[in-house]
Amino acid sequence: MKPSRRALGKIFTYLGLFLTGVAVIGIMGPHMELQRSGRLTAQVLGNDIGYRQPGMFAFRLQLKWTTADGEQRTNITTPVRAASEEQARKAYRGRHLVAGQTYEFYTDPENPDRIQPFKGYNWTTFGTFLLLSVAGIAVFFTGMTIVRKDKTEGQAKLVKPR
Repeated sequence: MKPSRRALGKIFTYLGLFLTGVAVIGIMGPHMELQRSGRLTAQVLGNDIGYRQPGMFAFRLQLKWTTADGEQRTNITTPVRAASEEQARKAYRGRHLVAGQTYEFYTDPENPDRIQPFKGYNWTTFGTFLLLSVAGIAVFFTGMTIVRKDKTEGQAKLVKPR
């Protein structure tokens, strides 16, 4: 048995609502984690390639900040798989951090001494959920269009010419 166009449109409509709901619920997890996280201001001392291996580059991000205990420093090493140095620099998530500049970073909610330099309101954290919500909205409106078109065609068939 072949489903009618109206039933197909309703399936698309509900699927769109479901996808949009999943995206909204999914966004809440990282958003609430960022709200619970502390923030600290740190100076970037260095941000460049720390070591190279064939097909692998490791970027070393060096940070300095001041706490009640005194000056704190850390090195964060981020491996990037790439064939060339140029590709690795483009793929590195911390490429926007310039040495000598001061930035505000999020800290881990459970361990405030642990800095999370790549976490924040950015594409890597929320991009998947944004794409899922756009897809859900598109599927919803596609379903609504199918239902409306089938409804108007059905009403046109009911009106008989004289």
